[in-house]
Amino acid sequence: MAKKKAKKAKTKRPSRKFSKKKPALKRKPKKTVKPKKKPSSKKSKKSGTHKKKKPSLKIKKKPAFSSQDQVHKTRMRIIGIGGGGSSIVSEIAPQISRIDFVVANTDTQALREAARQARKFSFGNSVTGGLGCGMDPRLGQKAAKEESDKVAKLFQGIDLAVIVSSLGGGTGSGAAPEFAKIARELGVMTIGIFTMPFKFEGGKRAQIAKSALERITPNLNVVSIIPNENIFKIIDKNTPLKAAFSSINGRLSENLRGLIEMIYVPGLINIDFADLKTILEGKGKLAYLNTAVADGPSRAEEAVKELLKSPLNEYNIQGAEKIVFNITAPQALEMREVEHISKTISDYNKRAKIIFGVSQDNSYKNKLRVTLLAVGVGKEPARKKAAKKIQPEPEPAPVPEPEPELKKKPVKKVAPKKKLKKKPEKKAAPKKPKKKSKPKKKPGPAPKPENKPEPKEIKKEEKVQKEENKILTRKNALDLKKEAEKTEEEIIDQEKRWDIPAFLRRRENE
Repeated sequence: MAKKKAKKAKTKRPSRKFSKKKPALKRKPKKTVKPKKKPSSKKSKKSGTHKKKKPSLKIKKKPAFSSQDQVHKTRMRIIGIGGGGSSIVSEIAPQISRIDFVVANTDTQALREAARQARKFSFGNSVTGGLGCGMDPRLGQKAAKEESDKVAKLFQGIDLAVIVSSLGGGTGSGAAPEFAKIARELGVMTIGIFTMPFKFEGGKRAQIAKSALERITPNLNVVSIIPNENIFKIIDKNTPLKAAFSSINGRLSENLRGLIEMIYVPGLINIDFADLKTILEGKGKLAYLNTAVADGPSRAEEAVKELLKSPLNEYNIQGAEKIVFNITAPQALEMREVEHISKTISDYNKRAKIIFGVSQDNSYKNKLRVTLLAVGVGKEPARKKAAKKIQPEPEPAPVPEPEPELKKKPVKKVAPKKKLKKKPEKKAAPKKPKKKSKPKKKPGPAPKPENKPEPKEIKKEEKVQKEENKILTRKNALDLKKEAEKTEEEIIDQEKRWDIPAFLRRRENE
């Protein structure tokens, strides 16, 4: 028994030793923590002046953050109105970031199919009962007017709004003008992107689209029109319907992405919202928005060609009043490329106000991207047509110019006739004027060329004088008769003065 107790005592002793060592292990980290605090306290005691400098450094950093906050205050929102506009925005929303997307429609069932990235905005339930407008723009207009307060909240705190719609239906054609009107009243800059219906959709839909476009343009700063008929320039007629529409949506998404990079991405030559605001000032001006990407040694030339010839628009940048474009490329961007792009754009209108930017992004590798927005497009071609119409008008003016030449010629021929007055001394013979007039037809060809051309020239003079008198003064019928009698008397007097032929003189002597 004594041995067992001795073994238990032996076993307990080591446990006590381990128990004493464990708290020692716990104390060690405390000792390591204390020296960390000591140097900080020593520094604070020794450098008492440094405490005053630290708050000064903090004050300098605060304004830097506030300036960044001011840049990020620029808010942009894209709003799709109606069935067509909501489908375009719902397809673009997943591809673009940094922007708010809204899908507005009276059809609640269609809103369920919209993309998750877009906010769903339902309006006009009391008017339509949650259904569409059935190609009646009056219902869409009424639905937007009744919920104008709700619509105004979409534009609160926003600097730039892009309104997208497919005109020709009921909701888009009726509600889009009301949305634009509310945005203008709140002082929001607006860009409108609208698609026009196909020809096979009928003339009624085209009329609705045109009337809606006329009502919406005065309330927008800038308008971009895309006819759906131009889709056949991009795709074949055998392509499926969904793929055809997605091709247009893909183009629009690329254009909007370039516009967003222009505003939000900083660069070597930066473009901010203030620059864009100067370009967008105005009412209902036609705009051209396009983006082009190219790579290879001749990437600048290829990008400019694609940039200036958009297959979706029926117009180009000719006659533009204001232009803004941005070049995005890696750090290997050459000065030659920037010069070529800017020169070709400025040659379209040298009087235009042009703002350009350059941003570097190494993710593009060998690619180059150019985004262009031109405002006030489509004015110069109209002037050319007017000039062509004005040119044919002055053509009849040179007709009276040869008239004075006719006056000069007869004056030279009449002068020698005065010399002939001295020769005819026999005045008794001309009692029979009829006989003298008859033989003029019988004589040979010699006297004809001398006598006949003179009365023709006299008649021309008289006609010219009559035309001039008609232009200068208006005369009665009696005055015209008197003038005709005078002309006849003058002709008779001239005939009397003519020389008598030789064969008639011989008969008189006999």
